[in-house]
Order: sequence, then structure tokens, then C-alpha cells
Amino acid sequence: MKSVIFNTVLVASILATSFVLVSGVNITWGTIGPYDHLIARDFVQHEANWFTKHKEVVNYPPKGHQSFKLLSAVRVLDFGGKKNFGYATLLRGGPGFYNSSIEVRSQARKPLNMTIEYFSRY
Repeated sequence: MKSVIFNTVLVASILATSFVLVSGVNITWGTIGPYDHLIARDFVQHEANWFTKHKEVVNYPPKGHQSFKLLSAVRVLDFGGKKNFGYATLLRGGPGFYNSSIEVRSQARKPLNMTIEYFSRY
């Protein structure tokens, strides 16, 4: 009986560890409800360079535009893969505001491939 429990715990821990290593760093600020709609999407892509980290601040709405809708949620999806994940930080605005500023960063010598989605209620 003890060996069955031990084997079950061992398999569960291996699966959990492999899931953590494969998954990227996805984050959502706010909640996406049934009445929320996607109002904008930004793509951030940079190729890998030797001894550099990519850092970019993504602003919504873009320069020269104006937003008349309150944001209900902001979702950042990381498509970097197994060892190429990036980091996202909400600097200003976000849910409850008309604007947001998000800083995305890559690891050293790694590519960056992220999608930022903005949601609002009508």
C-alpha cells in the first residue's frame, strides 16, 4: 500500500514539474467576464541577440489615439516556448482605467514573443 502511494506521489510530482517547465508566463490583470469584448491586441516580437535583453514598454491606446472605454481586463500571453519565456509588468493604468502601460522583458540572449490583449465591457 505504501509503494502505491509513493509511486502516485512520484508520478504527480514529475508531471507537475514538467508542466511548470514547459508553460510560459501568462498573466491576467482584472477579470474577463461573459460581457467583455476584445478591443485591442498588441504583438511584441524580438529575435534573440547575443548578450542582450529586450525591454519594451507597450502603451494602450497608442500614441495619437484616445480611448473612450474603461478596461475591464488586460491579458498577456507568452508564446516563447519551453525556455524562452519573458516577463510582463503593469506599470500604469490597467483595469478600471482608460489606458495602460505594460513593460515586457526577455531573458538574456533569448527571443521575445508575447501577445497583449485588452478587454472592455460595452
